[in-house]
Amino acid sequence: MVKFPISTELLIFDLEAYVPKEDRKRKTGPSLAVNPFKEGHTLLGGVFHLSRPRLGEVLSKPDFEHHWVWDEGDEAEVISSIYQIFSGMRKRAALKKQHHADPVVSGVGISMFDMPCILSKCLTYEVDSADEIYETICKCRVVDMAVAGIGFIPSNSPILYPRTHNALADLFMPERDKKPTGKVVWEMADEKDYKGISERCEGEVCEMVTLAKRMLEKSQVTE
Repeated sequence: MVKFPISTELLIFDLEAYVPKEDRKRKTGPSLAVNPFKEGHTLLGGVFHLSRPRLGEVLSKPDFEHHWVWDEGDEAEVISSIYQIFSGMRKRAALKKQHHADPVVSGVGISMFDMPCILSKCLTYEVDSADEIYETICKCRVVDMAVAGIGFIPSNSPILYPRTHNALADLFMPERDKKPTGKVVWEMADEKDYKGISERCEGEVCEMVTLAKRMLEKSQVTE
């Protein structure tokens, strides 16, 4: 059985990317437009909240840590900063016992976009050797709340299918009075609304932190 020492770390985060105009409007194909290997598809950055939940300790400084191309210079610098977050988690967990929980990374939709994007960009910029990148990024335990939420939200879907951020928030955070704007991030980037992007992203990560807590509470076995 997996044990959860007080030092177990949880990283909740969200990334934002830019897609060139010529790749945005499509009537067929995948619902996800961004492809981190395609020219012009840029990782703008993201917001990160790293904690030790059993201790009630937040490791991020500040509580919601921002990394953006407009602050750090370019995509390569942002990727380097993000890799350092994962590298720190790996180093602190290096001496843990095998039956102790691995570091956990979580978010909504991170298994489809965020984690593959980080891996691909780290490889592109060669932030480390390929095997070290894999050890650092891919050996965390990924809890995608979009998938974890399937069992909480009744549906007539004929197959299992991930739930959206808004669907999860409507269920677990009925008190929220404001939903994220429908404007996509790349339109905000075209308008150079960088402050709006960073604020929106932090707001989403803040909601994810609450979602994670309430989903856990809902799933707890009661005596």
